[in-house]
Amino acid sequence: MTHDDRPAGVATAHLITPRAVPRVWGGTRFADRAQSGGSAPLPAIGEVWFGDLDAGGHPLVKLLDVADRLSVQVHPTDALAAELHGPGAIGKREAWVILDAIPGAHLLLGRGASVRPDELRRALEAGDDVAPLLASVPVAAGDVLDVPPGTLHALMPGLLVWEVQQPSDRTYRVSDWGRRSDERPLHRSEALRAVDTDATSQLVARLDWDSPGVRVLLRNEAFVVTVAVGPWSEPIHLADGATATLVSRTPASDAIGRVAGLSLRPLQSARLTAGSVALDLPLGAALLVASRR
Repeated sequence: MTHDDRPAGVATAHLITPRAVPRVWGGTRFADRAQSGGSAPLPAIGEVWFGDLDAGGHPLVKLLDVADRLSVQVHPTDALAAELHGPGAIGKREAWVILDAIPGAHLLLGRGASVRPDELRRALEAGDDVAPLLASVPVAAGDVLDVPPGTLHALMPGLLVWEVQQPSDRTYRVSDWGRRSDERPLHRSEALRAVDTDATSQLVARLDWDSPGVRVLLRNEAFVVTVAVGPWSEPIHLADGATATLVSRTPASDAIGRVAGLSLRPLQSARLTAGSVALDLPLGAALLVASRR
């Protein structure tokens, strides 16, 4: 998103049909998006995808309903992904915006401040539990965190997260809290190649609901996250396509925002084309926009 080399024309928007993905750690927030036949119990929906892995290089946006601990995991760089999985494979950088959090919520992200890099690597090589060696980061609604490749991490219970990532599913699990499943294997040898034992937690910004306007929350080599906080009715300008999600200050809000002529309710997403994007955001609503660098 730029304010200088603005593309000619008016952007268009279309509503993205979300895809609900069951996860063992998922919760009940997205039960209405799950499909269940007859009286069968609804699965725990952990992720809602707004896009797919074949996104033409555009970042993938998800919502995560974290009711249980995610595995301790790490993602590779582009270079390592190509080495391990073949030409064309890409790594996975991701970032999180915390939309809701229970009191006392935290997550694990990077090496703990009192832990030496060699200590963490020895624990990985020995197959020991590394969770106690990671930084326990307190989080609250509005926190923005960057997760570079190589950073060990695990989301913990009680979080609603807006996640943006490279369109890749390369995840190497180090441990899974004793859960045993053929669908959730561990990848310790790959993780040892991928891990950056120097990586520490990166809380980079906060979504400030009391400051209406447009600002960049996060910028890295893979994508840019911009937010427009309501009340706001001036256009933003996209040099490239983007994915935008309407979020609200209170999870139960029924605020409706207008984005390029399209009405969005909280937690709905739209695909935007390049150009000038007309906005009409009420108080208590914000638009999170993910675009590639």
